[in-house]
Amino acid sequence: MSTLENISIVDFLSRLGHQPVRKIGREHFYHSMLRETKKDTPSFTVWDAGGKWIDRGGPGQTNIKGGGIVQLGLAYWPQLTFVEVLHKIKEVSNLDTSLIPEYIPPIKYAHEKEEEGYKFELVNTRPIGSNYVLTQYLKSRGILDVAKGYLSEVYYRHKSGAGDRRTFYAIGWQNEHGNWEFSNAKGFKSSVGAKGISVINGNPDHMVLFEGRFDFLSWLKEKQPHIMPTVIILNTIVFLDKIIDRISNIPVVDVYFDHDGPGRRCTAQLLKEIPHAVDRSYEYQGYKDYNEKIKKEMEPPDYAQKSADQETRNFGTSPKR
Repeated sequence: MSTLENISIVDFLSRLGHQPVRKIGREHFYHSMLRETKKDTPSFTVWDAGGKWIDRGGPGQTNIKGGGIVQLGLAYWPQLTFVEVLHKIKEVSNLDTSLIPEYIPPIKYAHEKEEEGYKFELVNTRPIGSNYVLTQYLKSRGILDVAKGYLSEVYYRHKSGAGDRRTFYAIGWQNEHGNWEFSNAKGFKSSVGAKGISVINGNPDHMVLFEGRFDFLSWLKEKQPHIMPTVIILNTIVFLDKIIDRISNIPVVDVYFDHDGPGRRCTAQLLKEIPHAVDRSYEYQGYKDYNEKIKKEMEPPDYAQKSADQETRNFGTSPKR
């Protein structure tokens, strides 16, 4: 196993016919080869220098969502035994690449320091309301009226001096590292610096959990709690494992994760680890998440459709004589 752990995961995947979609800093991004995916978001990430990988979209059928090359083999060949997987990894790694038609040698990158691996740098931040586009974006999400104090306008640019030096803007909020998570009006999400969870301190005996900041603000708008609980926002479901110990002894834990595959798997995992936690996603049943419910409730009634329906009902009715 110690020999296998020195194998390049990027080269290993290339031998299997899987190429990265892009590389940012130290990380190679792939479309997941471990589960069904629409191929619209590369969620499978490899840190080749550290010999680690993680599927940020959630685990596949094996429930393995990250690790080293051995864990990758176990997830890739779920039908094989542990020893068979070890031999399979060795076999693939020893293949003559000239016999692999789809093999593309991995690109060699210059050494990068850890702090240089982050793509963006912060220019400045401003209070919500000074940027018209971002204000309209929050308005369209139905949370402008509760955003003050929880969101900021974040202005950032690409870190490379030789690259694009334009300043971009997005809605941002800080995580536990003091770095900025952000989402722009077109739906692009990333961070300035290392990602992490966000914590809003409140009642220490009551914890509420969300995947994203907008879902929290949607909940806040609807609930308007007199006593604010402590709020944890994952910012990415990959961080679920790191909060389990933190919340295991909290008397009241409410969970508001998405109604999709990864969200349901995370909810199931959390309820298994913390049996007294309560899945509150029924509060937005029929919607993907809390914010989708809030946006739908904002929509004005379709008076034209109602009028058309009324005319249909009246059609053919003879007037009384």
